[in-house]
Amino acid sequence: MTAVLCVCLAAGLGLVWSWAHARRFSLERRLAPRLRGSGAAPPARSPLARIVAPVADDVVRLAARWGAPTDELERRLARAGSATTVARHRAHSLAAGSAGLAGGLALGLLLGAARGTGPGIALVIAACAAVLGALTPDALLARRAAARAARVRAELPAAAEMLALAVVAGESVPAALDRVAALSPGPLGDELRTALAEIRAGRSVGAALDRLAARVGDGGVTAFCDAIVTALERGTPLAEVLHAQATDVRDRSRQTLLEEGGKREIAMLVPVVLLILPVTVLFALYPGLVALRLGI
Repeated sequence: MTAVLCVCLAAGLGLVWSWAHARRFSLERRLAPRLRGSGAAPPARSPLARIVAPVADDVVRLAARWGAPTDELERRLARAGSATTVARHRAHSLAAGSAGLAGGLALGLLLGAARGTGPGIALVIAACAAVLGALTPDALLARRAAARAARVRAELPAAAEMLALAVVAGESVPAALDRVAALSPGPLGDELRTALAEIRAGRSVGAALDRLAARVGDGGVTAFCDAIVTALERGTPLAEVLHAQATDVRDRSRQTLLEEGGKREIAMLVPVVLLILPVTVLFALYPGLVALRLGI
């Protein structure tokens, strides 16, 4: 009960502070209606919306100040291939943090009713649950970005070979990219189609490939795009460069698999040392201990 009263008091103080902050004089707020370009009045909002809006604005500004920068978050969303905007992602983080806070308070109250724990334990559980809930969307986004980069890296050697064959056949680089994008249904095809759209809009091939590498954020894709841009700028035979890049990507993938196998081999020692070995030692020593106890 004490924890609920503390939370209600904190919420009330936050509402009072937000109301006072919203009524503070601001030249930007006074001039904004005159600079909109239309005389239409803003839509009327309910009293609850007018009370909650300053709190929501303050929370969003606080999340933008102390959270990830907008540019970095935009890069993460692009690498994950997500159509979600930065504001919506931050809203999801705030909603997840609020849900975690509510769940932590409920768990703390249940522990207090069942075990008699104090309000401090409930507040600590609520704070940890809120932080965990707020960080969950970022963790899921990073996982999606890593999985998408791995898929792009797996599709890159075949795409490089097809691009080399199309260039050897006499097609230009945009036409070859269009052909490879049509034959690539995965995320690499989506990135190539985005680059083609930028090329058709007037951007150069090198700039479009640089933006593609920045969106994917993978070292192999960056090296591949840089090699193509360098070959175009210096007049190097593009087919040879593409074949060499495909070989390098395959070698890099093989090296990555070997490193992953080494990590898995070390991880396999954990159940052996913690589960199988103690049971084996127990089975080996138990008959002797029983014989010593019985005096046989």
